Amino acid sequence: MSLKNTFYTDWDRESLGERHLPENEYRNAFEIDRDRVIHSTAFRRLQGKTQVYVTGQSDQYRTRLTHSIEVAQVGRSIVNYLNRRSEYLQVGFQIDDALVEAACLAHDLGNPPIGHKGESRLNELMDPWGGFEGNAQSLRILTDIVRGDRRGIGQGGMQPTRAFLDSVLKYKIVGKANARNGAKFLYPEQQEVLSWVHESTELDQLCQQGVKVRSIECDIMDLADDIAYTTSDLFDGVKQSVLTPEQVREFWEMEYPDVSDIIKMDLDRVLRGQFPMSRFVAGLIGRWITSVKLLSNEKPHMQSSRYSFVLKMTESAQAELKALRALNYTLIYNSDYVKIPESAGVTILEELFTYYRDVVVGKRPVLEGLPLPRGVVEEQNQAIQMRYVCDWIAGMTDNYALRLHTHLKVQLV
Repeated sequence: MSLKNTFYTDWDRESLGERHLPENEYRNAFEIDRDRVIHSTAFRRLQGKTQVYVTGQSDQYRTRLTHSIEVAQVGRSIVNYLNRRSEYLQVGFQIDDALVEAACLAHDLGNPPIGHKGESRLNELMDPWGGFEGNAQSLRILTDIVRGDRRGIGQGGMQPTRAFLDSVLKYKIVGKANARNGAKFLYPEQQEVLSWVHESTELDQLCQQGVKVRSIECDIMDLADDIAYTTSDLFDGVKQSVLTPEQVREFWEMEYPDVSDIIKMDLDRVLRGQFPMSRFVAGLIGRWITSVKLLSNEKPHMQSSRYSFVLKMTESAQAELKALRALNYTLIYNSDYVKIPESAGVTILEELFTYYRDVVVGKRPVLEGLPLPRGVVEEQNQAIQMRYVCDWIAGMTDNYALRLHTHLKVQLV
């Protein structure tokens, strides 16, 4: 019999809705969370969704699926390192690696096709009906859509545990109107989930004031995401020759003159074909993982051990991560190689949304061969109908959106 992990309580393990499990169930509550994510349709669809480079441009690029798997690997490694090295953790009192893995695998479930530009455009299009936000959509998938029909909070979804939901809740401001300066937000109807996750209404109020209220597992997932996308997006950019040594050298001189010599020299050698990109990335990931440590949280927001600690990275590792992330934004994400196909994809998403909006709001006749989102016909409330439309479009893969759009254009000729 394995030793019980006292880092978590029954309250942390409680599920949103009753789980019907066999008598001989051998998995812990968080392993079930992880397995249900992996076997969900939403997770499989990530294989056809753009990470940065639109799917189809090359066979070797990361998709949302491969990115999520890499985030999970980094997240597990951070947990393993902390469990073995932190003075605060020991056998029987440790961070659960399956819980962090579940959060990492689920963190992008709600992202729409065509990457971040698709997300921002869908948010604009959905503005009259509460907007769209990828993290809020991930939460909606977990609590309302996965494993059955939408039946309301606690009645549909995958019956996730409290600790798992809290680990994916990076942002806790409710309502687009309350999110300042383009900040991330939850949908208004998700207030009920937020209140279930927290142990008091005071925490809900702190969140609406902009106070960062996060569990240690959420912080680990967030750092793992930063490490994974920074290294992998750079890796793919180098492989496709989006960067030149001259561009990178000018960027360092103009933007980050104090970046570490090891970063400058190794990346320059990579770009000149003198050093393997895989070794450069592996070195970064290993150095950044072993730079983290736990600090005691002097003002925890909850009694749970999940709020007893904060994650800290060394200043030098944090500076390296920040510099390479900035390089990606400036030289890769804003390159024509990324922006041109991304722009074409956003147009496809917009025209699909406009068609379905006109069907719902303008009572436009349904074109032959263009399926309606599930629930739209039966539902009478326009806001809910449009949320179903949003679910439908956000859940599409890049290729499915392209094929449906092609069919739409044929019908309109």
